[in-house]
Amino acid sequence: MNLVIDQLRHFLTRVFGRSGPLVASRVVSFVLGFALPLLLVRMLEPAQYGAYKQFFLVSQTILYTGQMGMTQSLFYFVPRGGPRRGVYVAHTFLVLSALGGLLGAGLWLLAPSVAGWLGSPELGGLRLPLALYGGGMLAAAPLEGALISDGRVNGAAFAFTCSDALRTLSMVLAAKLWGGHWIFWAAAAVACLRVAALWTLVARRAVPFQRPQRAALRAQLGFALPFAGATLLFIAQRYFSQYAVSVSFEPAIFALFTIASFHLPVVDIVFTPISEVLMVELGKAGVRADRAASLRYWHEAMDRLASILFPSAVGAWLLGGITLPLLFTQRYAGAVPLFRIATLEILLAVLPVDALLRAAGETRFLFGFNFVRLIATVGCVLLGVHFFGLAGALAGGLASESAARAIMLLRGRHFFGGPLRDLFDWPTLLRIAGAAALAALPTLLLRLALRPGLPFVAVSAGVYGAAYVGARWLLARANRRRAGPVAAVAATGS
Repeated sequence: MNLVIDQLRHFLTRVFGRSGPLVASRVVSFVLGFALPLLLVRMLEPAQYGAYKQFFLVSQTILYTGQMGMTQSLFYFVPRGGPRRGVYVAHTFLVLSALGGLLGAGLWLLAPSVAGWLGSPELGGLRLPLALYGGGMLAAAPLEGALISDGRVNGAAFAFTCSDALRTLSMVLAAKLWGGHWIFWAAAAVACLRVAALWTLVARRAVPFQRPQRAALRAQLGFALPFAGATLLFIAQRYFSQYAVSVSFEPAIFALFTIASFHLPVVDIVFTPISEVLMVELGKAGVRADRAASLRYWHEAMDRLASILFPSAVGAWLLGGITLPLLFTQRYAGAVPLFRIATLEILLAVLPVDALLRAAGETRFLFGFNFVRLIATVGCVLLGVHFFGLAGALAGGLASESAARAIMLLRGRHFFGGPLRDLFDWPTLLRIAGAAALAALPTLLLRLALRPGLPFVAVSAGVYGAAYVGARWLLARANRRRAGPVAAVAATGS
């Protein structure tokens, strides 16, 4: 068993670098998050299931908006903090614990009003578990961030996986053994356990924790608060196209639009862990002063993202036309052309420019830029809807996002110094893109042998994956053969 675990860890490290365990934990979390509603929908009454979705809608809103940028500030300050890094961890833990208590109390007081606004009387009867879960998850939010920023990636991955597995298992067991009402108490208990785990790590000195300092807190808030504002603007920018389509078209048309982009959140499984580790690496004192080392970490992050996202995009274009009707029935086959447009956005995630600017401490720039970005997105999406309908909404959002990433890349290059071309490891990126394209050929040939359907999708996915790995190996081998004589000539000349 240990041999299997060691081999799996070696494989993940080879493919994803230090972020490998985090990517694996994100995959597990995605599977659990996908499975939980499928299980609960069969165990709960419709009103209870609706209350479950609203319970998590409210609590997740508190979690994402209530952190005030403090958790993300750890990725900037802890790698730079040296012996004082525990000061920044203490600030984050104490501020979010206080906010968790205040917002939890606010949820308890306002739960009946929120339930009335949402039209859910069941939610009004859940004020205490809602307060415990919402407040507790916010207070424990920096648990994994503190571990990652301190270089303890495996511990953070373990915490991610255990939290999601325990929440899923406890909620399913609670529904099965005691009824639907108890799933909310199970979730609240897991949130409280996370808070206990966080402060247990502090008590056992497993994370750096030192006396707060006013000057350091002021500097940390100077980073965190603009980032919090930038995040809120980014969320508004990301979801504007959905609101614009929802207002402009009837619900059945809006359903096509949402189905067309249902796969995009999967990108976060690899993007967030790789970006977080990149911020930590770029923040190390020895790396900041070494341009070559900084560029190496940046290239490694881009190459690892491209290794997953390039073939994912090609695979989505190849199989999306068959997979979408299988998943959502033929009623939504009209979403297939929109799906192919939306898939283009996967390619933009190869550029982790957000992480680069945060590593450079550019949160004030991000706040102002995201305001302009929101306005640009509003204009592009509305023009797209007016002239081209649903496809125009997707294309407008894609154009806005492409321009935004280009501008952020231009801004971020100052972190490294030197010309823009140095930010791209073109030989590696071209080999990855070439392998992703070549692997499509045997998959296309399968269309001549198999009928469209679930077996075709499964076999095609396997063939494409194997062909991509084989093409990567062949291209890498050819590159090593070409590099061999060059290296030998260079050594002779020296």
